Amino acid sequence: MIQIPPTFTGFLNFIRNNVGVPVEAIADNNETLQCVYAAALEWVPKGLGLECLPVIYRNTVYNLGTSFLLRYADDTPPSTYFADMRDKLGIGRAAAGIMTSAADQGTSGSTVIGEAMSNLSLADLMMMQDPYGEAALAVLMEMGSHWGMTP
Repeated sequence: MIQIPPTFTGFLNFIRNNVGVPVEAIADNNETLQCVYAAALEWVPKGLGLECLPVIYRNTVYNLGTSFLLRYADDTPPSTYFADMRDKLGIGRAAAGIMTSAADQGTSGSTVIGEAMSNLSLADLMMMQDPYGEAALAVLMEMGSHWGMTP
C-alpha cells in the first residue's frame, strides 16, 4: 500500500490549489499556517485505524486544517480574504443546534434526527459551518463516538 502521509508542504499545496487561498491573504511562512496544520494533526486521531486509509487520513487532516485556518487566521492588510470568507460562510454566527420540534396551541410538528446529530458538540457545530470542516467531520463521525468527546 502506498503511504501518503500528510505533510506541511502538502497542506500548503492544498490551501493554495484546492481551496484557493491567495499568498496575499497569508504568506507561506506565517506561523498561523503551522499552527492550524499542527492542530489538525492533533485533532485527527491516530491508533483508531484511520491512518490505515492514507488518502482519507491525509485529506481529513488537510480539510480540518483548512477549517481551522478559515476560522482563526488574521487578514494581512490590505487583504480581507479571511474576513470575507467568514462572512460568506457564516463562520462565527451562533449555532445552538438542530431544532427537533415546535408547537403552539393548535399545531405541532417534529423532525426525527439521528442520535449522532442530536449529540453534536459545540466543536462539531463549528466544523459544520464550512465545507472543509464538514468533510472532516463526516470522516470522523464514521469512526463512531471514540474519536472525540461526543457521547
